[in-house]
Amino acid sequence: MQEYAEILIVDDIPEHIAFAGSLLRDVGYRVYAVTSGSAALGFLETKRPDLIMLDIKMEGMDGLTVCRHIKENPDTSDIPVIFLTAETGTAAIKQGFELGGCDYVVKPFLREEFLARVRTHLNISRQSRALAAANQELKQFCSAVSHDLKSPLNVINMLISALGNELGENQSEEVLKIMDMICKKSGKLTVMIDRLLEFSKMCNITPEMEILDLSAMIEEIYSELISLEPQRDITLNCEVLPAVTGDEVLVNMLLKNILSNAVKFTRHREKAEITVRALPDEVYHVISIKDNGAGFDMAYADKLFQVFQRLHEDEEFEGSGVGLALAARIMKRHGGKIEALGEVDKGAEINIYFPKNK
Repeated sequence: MQEYAEILIVDDIPEHIAFAGSLLRDVGYRVYAVTSGSAALGFLETKRPDLIMLDIKMEGMDGLTVCRHIKENPDTSDIPVIFLTAETGTAAIKQGFELGGCDYVVKPFLREEFLARVRTHLNISRQSRALAAANQELKQFCSAVSHDLKSPLNVINMLISALGNELGENQSEEVLKIMDMICKKSGKLTVMIDRLLEFSKMCNITPEMEILDLSAMIEEIYSELISLEPQRDITLNCEVLPAVTGDEVLVNMLLKNILSNAVKFTRHREKAEITVRALPDEVYHVISIKDNGAGFDMAYADKLFQVFQRLHEDEEFEGSGVGLALAARIMKRHGGKIEALGEVDKGAEINIYFPKNK
């Protein structure tokens, strides 16, 4: 079966180039060859092969140096590099992997092994590029959906306002009720669109890790939340929490979602209580956020972390059904996890797990 891809061989021994090139051409690959590291970098200024076969030991610039230059250049960094080496020692091979190489083949080549490694990394590279392209399309699609959906929603709100002004004070109770319902549904849909966009963008965010003071973050978020409901009696009991490693923006979003839920679902309590503490665990820093609110049936716990899945009616507690799904994705990006425990009318507990070795 004929295959097609463009492959660059970099080796200072012509016989090695000839042998490797013949194996690749026999199965349909187009082969380019250069005999020095500097020639390879010059070639890459104008051509973008699908894969590079790179000898480690060469006169002048060696393969490891060439690989470093390839991976430091954003235009070539995604090209897979397979090292060609006569060595079986681990030092050079380990350094090659650290510089960004994806595999190595020991000389003299075994045909089937050589071609299998080439085929595998070409497939991985194609899949990675296809996934990146799909993510970019999804990002563009979400932006288009946001614009195309929010624009008519804004028009609806303007029309409702204009209709109210036109009717003036002669509006019946039924008309007022209908107009209010339309405004609320339109507002809810706008919020859902915004939250869904936040959720979709999470895949494209690269966390910037730093040491975080969770206690201070929680106190700040709590102060902000209770300032919005000054008439309520809400108490926060927050123990001194361990420092964790995470992205400040993402973890702040995570904690805000969880704490805002705790504030919301304790709304019908005369005295709302939120308790935050660390739980013992050998592998994770486990942070428990517990409230004395409405709780939920554990039979439906898995639904809490799915997009647009809610366990309470809008009439009882408002929401978009995205907050905890977003929280679960944030914890996944941190190499951790999240779980929910609860009992109907006896409160809920959200436990978040940050790896200790991160």
